[in-house]
Amino acid sequence: MHTLFKTLATCHLFSHLSPIEIEQFLSTVTYKIKTLNVEDILFDPFDIANQIAVLLSGSLDVQKIFPDGKMIILERKKPTETIAADSLFSSYPYYPSTVVANKTSKVLLIHKNDMINLFQKDMTFMQNFLASVSDTNLLMKHRVAFLSLDSIRGKIAGYLLYYFKTNHTMMISLPFSKKEWAEYMDISRTSLSRELKHLKNENIIDFHERTIKILDLNRLEKILSQ
Repeated sequence: MHTLFKTLATCHLFSHLSPIEIEQFLSTVTYKIKTLNVEDILFDPFDIANQIAVLLSGSLDVQKIFPDGKMIILERKKPTETIAADSLFSSYPYYPSTVVANKTSKVLLIHKNDMINLFQKDMTFMQNFLASVSDTNLLMKHRVAFLSLDSIRGKIAGYLLYYFKTNHTMMISLPFSKKEWAEYMDISRTSLSRELKHLKNENIIDFHERTIKILDLNRLEKILSQ
């Protein structure tokens, strides 16, 4: 159990508290620990949005599944990130997306009513929650922006530049396989591979498996302005 609180201390929601303080803080509410196997669903659009989750280990995909069966990965969640914070107090009663495990994962679940109790006990915790909601909304706006780009090259450039600006590094470690990255950007895997090779041949990027290095930032930025 002590490992749980050490993990939560690295989560933005609890970053102002020590592991011991987190244990005391959460002792006043009811929470659950849930383990998910690959392809297990945590939330889906038929579920009432009355819980928030914190990913403790593993990896989860936030997916949008369309009536025709088409699926887009909206976001890939990493350990200590929150899930469904933006749904908890929405006037829309259901989760807007499907959240599914892409590897064995463990999550902490807290009910909406318990979150309200925690807000009343700790203003900083509430501010951290609001920051998490804002960050999620900004990420979704970025997704919409680069998905609306006409060219595959533009979508790739948009993704890489966003990663560069948020992580301040020219070395990008993709959280996706090529197939999953193609689904994330709503393009075919073949088209993605072909355009990556073009960008590599033009010395704009270099790549090996899931690692991409930006070689020419200026030319990458010009792709978006064309």
